[in-house]
Amino acid sequence: MSFWQRFRLFLIGFVPGCIILFFIVKKTGCTSPNELKMLELQHQYLVLGDKAACKLKCLVMIDKGFKVNMRNFQVNYDLSDVHRKPYGMYYLQAKNAKDARYEFIAEDKDTVTFVSDIKLLQNSGNCSCDILH
Repeated sequence: MSFWQRFRLFLIGFVPGCIILFFIVKKTGCTSPNELKMLELQHQYLVLGDKAACKLKCLVMIDKGFKVNMRNFQVNYDLSDVHRKPYGMYYLQAKNAKDARYEFIAEDKDTVTFVSDIKLLQNSGNCSCDILH
């Protein structure tokens, strides 16, 4: 069997396979685990701890704005503890580090996203929320 005969047989299988794969991927799409977890955290009910609520006031932001801004964040799995008992803990950082004002830890409590604390990145000297217990 010559090279061109083998190449022709290869193309007979390869081209229809690519077309079928194109229609399968186009219909379902591909999402990463990071995107799936962020969608889950965004669509759950948001509960803020005392420190987080205080630091949001320092950022001059309300909880609805905070929840909308979650779409600009991604999970850093190196700093997260997803297998922690009883609920997984996810460390969220901004996708664009230049525009980041804060980072935070969110716990995934079934249907609730609980944020206990927010780490302020920019110097906010007038915020005395760290003395809360």
